[in-house]
Amino acid sequence: MLNFIKSLTNKKHKPLPVFLAVLGIYIPLQALLIIVVGDDSTLSLSVIPILFSGWYLGPWWAGASGGVIAACFVLFKAITIGFDAWIDIAIGGSSVAIFTLIGSVIGRVEELNRLLKQELLARKIAEQQLSRSNKELEQFAYIASHDLQEPLRKISAFGSRIASKYTDALDDQGRDYLTRMQNAAVRMQSLIDGLLTYSRVTTKAQPFSLVDLSVIVNEVLGDLETKIKDTGATVECSANLAIAADPLQMRQLFQNLIGNALKYHAPGIAPAVTVGAAREGTHCTITVSDNGIGFEQQYAEQIFGVFVRLHGRSSEYEGSGIGLSVCRKIVERHGGTITARSEPGKGTTFTAVLPIIQVG
Repeated sequence: MLNFIKSLTNKKHKPLPVFLAVLGIYIPLQALLIIVVGDDSTLSLSVIPILFSGWYLGPWWAGASGGVIAACFVLFKAITIGFDAWIDIAIGGSSVAIFTLIGSVIGRVEELNRLLKQELLARKIAEQQLSRSNKELEQFAYIASHDLQEPLRKISAFGSRIASKYTDALDDQGRDYLTRMQNAAVRMQSLIDGLLTYSRVTTKAQPFSLVDLSVIVNEVLGDLETKIKDTGATVECSANLAIAADPLQMRQLFQNLIGNALKYHAPGIAPAVTVGAAREGTHCTITVSDNGIGFEQQYAEQIFGVFVRLHGRSSEYEGSGIGLSVCRKIVERHGGTITARSEPGKGTTFTAVLPIIQVG
């Protein structure tokens, strides 16, 4: 670098390359300041290359530098004025404002890209947690179907033997203890079966396929035929729609909802159940309505919890409180939502909204 400065001092370089080098450095800077930034200060700065050319190359080269620089200045200003006029007509604003806008857009894109990376990371973490939860459910399903069932079966079996062989040897209090033990074993079996059903929504899920809902509902009504006759119920179905779903889980969904409608009816009043399905854009809205006992709307979310029952064990309505939580898990697995609207003494309507086509 020092040798280059000394060579300039000694004026050993040929005039034309030096002239082109000076203009090659200055003119891009001039274009940047005039066109992009909108700064006219380059006109005053042009004295630097002109004086340098005069000192190093001579007066003729200084005049040539000034002419070229002036011509470029006029050209760049003309470009800026023309561009501003076009922007003003086509869009409104100025080139400086447009470049400012472009800068803000780039900044916004970078911010969105950062947020997208955060979202992808959060989703990856959620998927890992879901995978762990599924593995835990699989482990529980194995334990519930093997390790918990075996001692429970022995309790039930020995309880039955005591009841059949030694009832006469027990006093009233002893027989009461035995009955309570047997009832507790039955409830425990019901809870285990319910938990297994709940876990299998994920662990035993089948691939999605095209499902005709009317066919599924008719199969469910066939399974519930005895219950329908015993209660004198009427069931109307207008679910003539096909969606992408897990056939077995759709059957379980309707089985639980229609079964509840038949179960929770007022004494002396025959259940009237209406099942419907309608297309709304890219989604299907499924409804199951009844004229049953209903409930306070404040419990509309609580009823979907695991083992939640609005009626105690001593009530006339049997059940483990797992059915509606299974319904919600099925619906959520299909990427949908399920809600309930009810009023005491006026029945309940369950509404499930599911995608017609599953993506991914």
